[in-house]
Amino acid sequence: MFRNQLKAKCYNAASSTAFGVFIGFPSTQLVEMAAYTGFDAVVIDNEHGMLSAENVEHMVMAAELTGITPLVRVVSSDPAELLKAMDRGAHGVHVPQVETASEAIRIVEAVKYPPVGRRGAAFSMRAARFGTVPLSDYLERANEESFICIHIETGKALDNLQEILEVQGVDAVYIGPTDLSVSLGCKGDVDHPEVRKAMEQIRHAAVAAGRKLGIHSRHAAGAVLRQAWGADYVGVTVTSLVTDAFSEYIRAVKTKPEQTKEADEQ
Repeated sequence: MFRNQLKAKCYNAASSTAFGVFIGFPSTQLVEMAAYTGFDAVVIDNEHGMLSAENVEHMVMAAELTGITPLVRVVSSDPAELLKAMDRGAHGVHVPQVETASEAIRIVEAVKYPPVGRRGAAFSMRAARFGTVPLSDYLERANEESFICIHIETGKALDNLQEILEVQGVDAVYIGPTDLSVSLGCKGDVDHPEVRKAMEQIRHAAVAAGRKLGIHSRHAAGAVLRQAWGADYVGVTVTSLVTDAFSEYIRAVKTKPEQTKEADEQ
């Protein structure tokens, strides 16, 4: 049976901020790299990524073997999508564009087994270790360890924020600044005053409701600021990391020859 390291860290008051990386490419190797370099969680991105169910399961396997928490960002709050992700062995889910309390309730019901939820039980699948563990223990631990992170990233979600946060079983709310800015008419300007105001509203409401707070940041500098801001959990997309590293390398190698020579001699 798994222990959700990300969930444990988020709920440990003495712990520092947790960091996750979103990967939308079918790559077990990227999952391993994330684990070996110290990320707390990998978010296997099935919303914007190009992943099959088999890809997801293999990436979850790679995460478990290397000790990083595997979460899946599903395409929607459809219970069928959530069931598929959890049955592949995911330790939890990221659910985008959650806008109402009824939707949040449906998510909890889809992720948790009775009596907490309504998730269908199939003990022959991977999440239950193919039926090789005591089933009562599995059901109890699966409910305890699964992590539910819902995205608050629209104006409608802000209007219903208080009711959404009252839903039991939701562990964290996650701010997607880009989607939030687009929804608020700010066209991707995540530093717009209206976007900042909305993020502060979410932060204060989450803290008051006892929910964990997650947020996306494109750069390390932004992640450090969000850590100081009070985020329990900060995410970054692997493409941001890769393209930044590519750009930094190209800038360095395409300098004038004399500058490169001086650098080599140092």
